[in-house]
Amino acid sequence: MGKEDSVYDEVLRILGNFGIKKVDALSRGEGTASPKYIVSCPCKKYLLKKRRKEFSPPEVVRFDHSVIRQLAKEGFPVAVPVNSPESGFSAVYSGSEAWELFAYIEGLQPFVQGEERQIRSAAETLGRMHNALCEFLPEGEKPWEREFLPSSVRSELLKYLDVTPRVFDKNDKIIKEVIGELDSLVEEYSSERLTHTIVHGDYTSANIKFIHNRVGAIFDFDWTSRQNTLYDISRGLVYFSFTRGGCLDGGNIRSLVQPARMDIEKVKIFLAAYRKEFIFTETDAENLPFALKEFFLGARIRALRKVPDIEKKKMLDDSLLDMLRTVDREKNRLTEAIQ
Repeated sequence: MGKEDSVYDEVLRILGNFGIKKVDALSRGEGTASPKYIVSCPCKKYLLKKRRKEFSPPEVVRFDHSVIRQLAKEGFPVAVPVNSPESGFSAVYSGSEAWELFAYIEGLQPFVQGEERQIRSAAETLGRMHNALCEFLPEGEKPWEREFLPSSVRSELLKYLDVTPRVFDKNDKIIKEVIGELDSLVEEYSSERLTHTIVHGDYTSANIKFIHNRVGAIFDFDWTSRQNTLYDISRGLVYFSFTRGGCLDGGNIRSLVQPARMDIEKVKIFLAAYRKEFIFTETDAENLPFALKEFFLGARIRALRKVPDIEKKKMLDDSLLDMLRTVDREKNRLTEAIQ
C-alpha cells in the first residue's frame, strides 16, 4: 500500500466518524499549513481539514468553533463545523491531531486586485465581525500571544541564525537591519492601549472569498483569539489595499509573502469602510505603521520554515527592507488616510 492509499484510508475513517459512509469523490484543497480535502457525497459536499497539532487541543477547538458558531448566528458567511454523531464534538482525533468537517460553500470567487467594491466589503465585514465579537465570551480557552509578536519572532530568527550558519551570515547588512527593526518594535510597539476584540487572526485574501463583489465566505479561524484589532487590520490592508506583481495563490507561501506596494487610495477605502462599523482610535492610528512592520517581518521570518534552504535568502532580502522603509516614508500619508 502506498502513502497516498494510506492517507486516503485515514480520510475515509475520519469521515466515517463524522457519520459519512459513502464518498463519491475526494480531492485535495489548497493551503500551505493544513491538509484539506474536498469531499463529494451523494447529497452534499464538504471540506475536511486536518488541524496542526498546536491547534488541536480540545479547549482550543472549542474556542475556535464557538467563535464560528457565534458569527453564523450573527449572519456572517461562515461554514459551521459538523459534529461527530459518536462523540457529539465538532472534531475527530487521529492521535493528537484534530480533523474538522465543514459544509462546502459553492459559487465563490477570489479577490480581484484593485476591485474597490471587494475592498470595501472586506473592510466592512471585518469591522462588523470585530463589533460582533467584542463582548463575546467563547467556550474553551485560548490565551495565545499574537502570531508575530516581535520578541518571539526575534528569538526565532536568532535561533535560526545559530543553527543554520550555512544559510545566513549574522554580519550580513540585511540581517543586521532586520534585527534592528525587530529591536525597535520590541521597544516601541505596545498593544496595551489599543482597541481589543476577538480577531480572525489570518484575515487575508486567501481566506476571504466573494460572491458578486461582496464577501461570500470567511475561512480558517485557526488563529482566532482575543488581540488588538490592528492584528487583523494590518493583514487586511496588505492583502486587499496593497498591490503585488504576481497573482496570489493561497497554497504557495512564496506567493503569500511576495513584495506588496502601498496604494494610499485603496488604504483610504479600506479604513473608511472599517471605521463605519467599529472603533478605530487615535492610538490605533498612531500604531498602524508598527502593526504593518510587524506583519511584514513576521510573515517573512516565519516563511523560512516553509521553503528550502536555497530559497531562504529570498525571504530576508532587499524587498523586505523596501516594504519596511516604505512604511516609514508613508507615515504622514497613512495618517491622512485615517482622517
